Formats: sequence, C-alpha cells, structure tokens
Amino acid sequence: MADMRRAQLEVDGRTVTVSNLDKVLYPEAGMRKADVIDYVLRAAAAMLPHLTARPVTRLRRPGGVPTAPFFEKALPAGAPEWIPRYTVEHTDHRTVYPVVESAADLVWLAQLTAVELHVPQWRIDLTDGPDRRTRRLVLDLDPGPGVSLRDCARVAVDIRAMLDDVGLASYPVTSGGTGIHVYARTETPMRTRSARAVARQIATTLAQTHPRTVTATMAKAERDGRVFIDWSQNSAAKTTAAPYSLRDAATPLVAAPRSWDELSDTGLAQLTPGDVLRRIDAHGDLLAGLESDGPPHGRPDPEVVDLGAYRRDARPPARAGAERGKASRTDLLALRPMLASDAPVDGLGDDWAYEGKWDGYRTLIRVLDGRTRLISRTGADITDEFPQFATIGERLRRDGRPVDAVFDGEIVALDDAGITDFALLTSGRRTPGRADLRVRVFDILHFDGVDLWSAPFDVRREVLDAVDVTALGPLVEVPPLLAGPADAAVREARANGWEGIVAKRRDAPYSGGRRSPSWRKQKNWRDVEVVVGGYRTGRGSTSRIGSLLVGLPAETGLRYVGRVGTGFTDAELADLAAELAPLRIGRSPFIDVDAPVAGSATWVLPTLVADVRFMNWTSTGHLRHPSWRGIRRDKLPGDL
Repeated sequence: MADMRRAQLEVDGRTVTVSNLDKVLYPEAGMRKADVIDYVLRAAAAMLPHLTARPVTRLRRPGGVPTAPFFEKALPAGAPEWIPRYTVEHTDHRTVYPVVESAADLVWLAQLTAVELHVPQWRIDLTDGPDRRTRRLVLDLDPGPGVSLRDCARVAVDIRAMLDDVGLASYPVTSGGTGIHVYARTETPMRTRSARAVARQIATTLAQTHPRTVTATMAKAERDGRVFIDWSQNSAAKTTAAPYSLRDAATPLVAAPRSWDELSDTGLAQLTPGDVLRRIDAHGDLLAGLESDGPPHGRPDPEVVDLGAYRRDARPPARAGAERGKASRTDLLALRPMLASDAPVDGLGDDWAYEGKWDGYRTLIRVLDGRTRLISRTGADITDEFPQFATIGERLRRDGRPVDAVFDGEIVALDDAGITDFALLTSGRRTPGRADLRVRVFDILHFDGVDLWSAPFDVRREVLDAVDVTALGPLVEVPPLLAGPADAAVREARANGWEGIVAKRRDAPYSGGRRSPSWRKQKNWRDVEVVVGGYRTGRGSTSRIGSLLVGLPAETGLRYVGRVGTGFTDAELADLAAELAPLRIGRSPFIDVDAPVAGSATWVLPTLVADVRFMNWTSTGHLRHPSWRGIRRDKLPGDL
C-alpha cells in the first residue's frame, strides 16, 4: 500500500480519511492499523459477497487487543453520507446499521478499528418487512473443554453428509476462534425461522446419534468433552462472524473458508491473515458457490430439496393491536405456540410476570363453533389423543351463544401429591383414565371475535382472568401468577416441587412459532449423592461405559434409583471404567432393580459415592433427567 502514509485514501472512487496508521492493534504479531487496512483491501473481492445486503455489527478495539473491546450496532455519528445503511425496527426503538458494499466501506470500518464484522444470515434484498429471509444457513461448531479442532472437523463432515442427502451444497469455515462454521445454500429463499428449524434438527439428530461427543443443548454444563452445535445462529436476531473477518484474539486469525479435503488433515489449524491472502491469490474465494446464483462448484441444481415440516410458516397474521372481527379460521389454525428462551431470570423485577413451569404437552386449544381442537407445538392435531377435553368447546358460551377462542396451555398429569409427572402423562395416553389429566391454561390469543396476540401480555392475562373457566369443567385450570421478583418466584416453584418458572415481559405481544427473549424459562435442578452399583456398556461396545446404575441406601439395602448416562467427558468414562474394573461382582447389589436393566448390567461393589444433578423424582422413585457431576472422594456409602 504505497499510499498508506497519507491522511486520505482513494478507494473505489471514495475518499476515506485515515489516521494513527502505526497504532499496533495486535501486539503479539505487531499488526498495525495500516496492516488491517491493507488486509481488508486485498481480501475485499472475496470478502464483499458475504457481507453485501446484510446489516453489520462490529466488534471494535480502539486501544488494540490488550484493551477492552465493545460491540457496536448503530451507525456512529459522523459517518460519511456514502456509507450504505439499513434501519431495523424494534418494538420500542429503531437501529440504523451500516451495510458493506465496497472496499471503501471496509476501509472506513477498519479506520474505526472494527476488527470483527458480524452479520445475520438473512439478506435485506430478500426481506419484506419484518419477515426475514435467507438463502443460507449456518451451524457453529463450538468445542467444549477437552475437545480439539479435529474433533470439530469430524462433526462437520457428518453435517456435510446430512446436507448432501437433501441436495444442499455445504462449505466449511474455520472460525478463527476455536471451532468451525458449516454453511449451506438453499436455492430458494426461506424464512429465518425455517432455516433455524432445519439447523436445529440437524444438530439434534447428531446429538442423539453421538451423545458422548456432540450436544445441541445451550447449557454450558453439557459441553465438557463434546462439540456443541449452535443452531441458533440462524435466528433473525443473531449474527455470526462473517467469512474472511479478522477475529479478536491475541494472535490475529481469520474466519477462513476451507476445502473439505483440508478438514481431514491431522495438522488442521486456524489461519492467519497472511495465510488467507495467499490462499485467495492462489485459489480465489472457496465460498464462491455460497452466494452465487449459479450451481455451486459445477454441481447440478437439486431437483427437490425436501425440508418437510421445517419450512412451515409459523408466523401469526400481522395485527396492529387487539382487533374485533370474525377471526379467519385459516389464520387461527396456522398459529404456533410462542416459546421461551433459555435465558437467566436473575435480577428481573416488576416489568415481568412469573408463572410456574409444568412438565407436560404444550398445546393450543382452538374452539370454533363449539368444537374443540388441540394442536401441539409442532402443529400436529392431538385432539383424538385427549378426548377428556372435547367438552371445552361445548361449554364455552357467552350470553347463551357459543364463543370462538384460542387458548395456550399445557396438558399435564398429576401425581398423588398434585405435582405434574410427565411419565404419568405418557402412560395416561396409552391407558385412558389411568392418569389425573388437566389442561393448565396460561394465555389467550383470541376471544369472541377479538384478536389478542398483538396485545401486551398484561392485557391478554386480564382477558383470561375474566373468562369463567370453572364453566369449562373440572379439568381446566388457570394457575395464578407467582409473586415477583424473579428470585421469589424461583423459591416458590422450588418449594412446591415444580419443574421451574417462566418469566414473561408484561408489555410483550404474542410471537407465535418462535423462541422469544420476551419469555424466559428456568428449570429447577436438584443435586443428590448416590452410590454406584453397576453399569451398562454403550451400544456396540463390550467395555465402554454407557450409563451408570445408581442407588440410595435404605434400611433393607441399596435401593435402585436409576441410570445416569449424560454429563461425562470421554476422559471421565475411561477413568471410571478403570476404577470399576476391579470392583466387579457376580450379583446385583440393589434390592429392587428392573429386570430389563439387570439383563444387561455389570455389577460392582457399591463403594463409590457420586454427585448427580436431576430434575425431580418420578412416581416410581427414580431420578428424572439425571446428569453426572463427579465422584465424591470425601464420602463413603455409610455417610449418606
């Protein structure tokens, strides 16, 4: 860059003022602001197609990598008028984002020390109003503790195979951090919620197939020894480091496109800016097919891309507010439940309402002309599975006439203590009349010609409280709200043995079919110390532990309380196998183990005490959703 000593640069017909070019931004590599500008100029031809038509969020380092960074979304004051921009409307404000369309735009951002550029997967030119559309999806492979980049590469190859099966071309990018991004292109634009659903299904399928090495769960406690597949990056509100973007680290690295052959290299590593520029010079943009309108890399266009249910449009009809008028049956039947995000509730106050969280089947109850339909969260009609609730529609009347309505709730089964029990619910489906079934209603979306899903939660709750649910029969309940703030609601839920709480913003509308930050859920987990009495080997293995069989001391012996098969790292499983091998015995140490479990168990002397986290107890006295936390070396079975 011969002109780098000047105060102004001429780029793409624009004059960009630059300063402090000798400022070192990456001390370990001696990389200056001038070098960052040089990089974006030389990489621009490959970089721009993956930024164009997307609002850009920036991570800035005004003082260089040793100082604190900050994320910036809004276009800063004083930006040149020629910088493209796009306005995103929010419920209570709007944000004007910059959009990158030229090398001049990249240089201007580099001058502001915007070292990382993040973009959503949706494109402005495919978007109509709030309905974000995209032609690509991404899966972010994030290695947990003890997991290598090579482990991520193996998972990436498995994702490629799944995408190949439905005719979608895929492209790997080493993230410049610790993991890998896998992109896929769809020939037809799709809604971001549909792309998110496809990505989630891929992640969930791989986690179920390889539970010891892959997780699709957001909880960090589940990531030890596993690759976390982050499918949520496809949400309209999420962003991902753009391909070819520099990353914020002590050593300057790049989100670098790779070939699939490279992912099998035992020396696979993240790439530096110099590495990437040499690759661009030699091979061009390895991601060219991701944004190209032609068939990628010479592959034929797929005749059919069958994404099944994951392309369903779950968006409710747009409404300016609560409106009166006969509701369209098509509109009502297209609605899907609003879902809560897994987000902390700590510190939430009076701006939020709090409800108990119930362990059951989420359902929308649609009453049309006196008839009741039950629709699951996936859109399936489950009315015939729960005939107990058929009379709701017949009983819902106003001034003697039938009323149309849409309620949101949870079908639950209660145990003898009045606590929801999912196992009872599933057995109750198989044997009608066996379980004490109820439907707990907590929201109302339409009532007697008035659409309510655009109204704030407080308004909807006021309408729900005004409905005489006692007339709907003894199986319908409207649980009361919990007293706030959040920590008080959590304590009440724990004291009552509930699954957890849901916090809902009082001013939030109902956003059907998506997981919204306006609703947050928190489950109540418990810890218990148990005794290891045996194990079962993993599928297809004669030595590797698949799950541990655990119990609690009772007056007559060791009482079996269930199997623990999650929460382990590979290293922990290997250590456990070695520790349990000399403890093997020929008979069960439990007084009451299930026959199917006993048939494939290896028994051990019950000498090890372990710490296990679980949700609650089943009606049969077993642990629900147990997860391994570790051995208690400081305790013996007699201490429990």
